[in-house]
Amino acid sequence: MGKIYMIGSQKGGTAKTTTTFNLAYCLRKMGKRVLAVDFDSQANLTTCFGVEDTGVLEDTIGHLMMAQIEDEKMPFPKRYIRTKDGVDFIPSSIYLSVVDAKLRLEMGAERMLSGILDPLRERYDYILIDCLCG
Repeated sequence: MGKIYMIGSQKGGTAKTTTTFNLAYCLRKMGKRVLAVDFDSQANLTTCFGVEDTGVLEDTIGHLMMAQIEDEKMPFPKRYIRTKDGVDFIPSSIYLSVVDAKLRLEMGAERMLSGILDPLRERYDYILIDCLCG
């Protein structure tokens, strides 16, 4: 079962995204199966993985969170997990900020990300979450 690590801080500019990105590739180089999750609406990690226009993405962590909120069926992982140079990642977009505002009103919001990631834990050795905590 994969270990989940969150790389976060309330302060910006502390190299959270850089740490997540480099750690993902270092672990991959060591032969580990890695999933990186961009859980920041600025989508900097997504951009690091080469996605230029995050605004046009239809299957992001924000969309998955909204599906959880609205109790919709989750799409198959092939729809939302992308791969770049052997590292899998779930992209983000500004849409996550809309979801964040809605999450503040939801009961059990703190468990929703877990509902998305727990089914994926068997597929990976490490799941790294890049987020702005606050």
